[in-house]
Amino acid sequence: MSSSPTAPFAPNAPTGNPTILKSVDLEKSNVEHAESESKKVDWYQPEIKALPSSTMEVFKNYTGFQTEEEMKTHIYRVRDKAWKVLPYPCIGIFRFLDFSIHLSPEYPNVVSRLQNGETLLDLGCCFGHDLRKAAYDSGSSSNLYGADLEGQFIELGYELFQDKDKFNGQFNIGSVFDDSFMTDCDAKFDMIYLGSFLHLFNAQQQRAIARKVNRMLKPKAGSMVFGRNLGAEEGGEYHLKTIGWDMYRHSNETMRRLWEHKNEGKWQIDSFLTKNESEVWDKSRRGWQENTTQMMVFVAKRV
Repeated sequence: MSSSPTAPFAPNAPTGNPTILKSVDLEKSNVEHAESESKKVDWYQPEIKALPSSTMEVFKNYTGFQTEEEMKTHIYRVRDKAWKVLPYPCIGIFRFLDFSIHLSPEYPNVVSRLQNGETLLDLGCCFGHDLRKAAYDSGSSSNLYGADLEGQFIELGYELFQDKDKFNGQFNIGSVFDDSFMTDCDAKFDMIYLGSFLHLFNAQQQRAIARKVNRMLKPKAGSMVFGRNLGAEEGGEYHLKTIGWDMYRHSNETMRRLWEHKNEGKWQIDSFLTKNESEVWDKSRRGWQENTTQMMVFVAKRV
């Protein structure tokens, strides 16, 4: 594993204008070789180790599946369809079953704000699983929004949660790096969630994302962006040899610099590192990433 200095998030670093067709450059990664026919990679887990109690609660009361076996059979079927679209690690190891949004210290506040009619965007929403958790806990989905590059993931989300006729949230399909991306949503959102999203990109691309997020957040005190992504004690670019990805992982300092970098207004940024673990994982199949990998949990609020 190698890392680069924290300089890319220094105040005077160049910004550039990144062009990207996929959320990662699959042509230069080993992910493209994880063909669904073989599934012979460490990040394809055949079975769920355990379903978290919060996940079972949502599936039982939101989708109507009553037994754990029914849930697992359904989840396996949808997961394998998604694997044929893009064989990401988060798909292969069932990371979407964590509903990671509720693990944020801000989550009780998020639910309360949703109940008061405020808006939430999940950027890089995949199946929209965190939006379903938020809908279940807040009792409403009409003020929920999701965006992802892969439209098939959004359709599979409807299949996963059996809710195309009742989920009232809105989805946008497109690349966050396109100039036309969600241009009708300037200053629209009270809260934006970035879950396992930032770490897919390099430093320059993350700055572009921060500018888009800044544009879409309402320009008022309390508007916030929050989430969790792979992090490190020393911020920099880290290479995962087994997958072939170069990922920029944040430290507390580089996370602060990201949101203070040429963004309008003032921000209060809080972040901390925690273990990267999950109940659904089979720990014996974690050879694709380092055992020391950590998660960076953060919130940036306008003040």
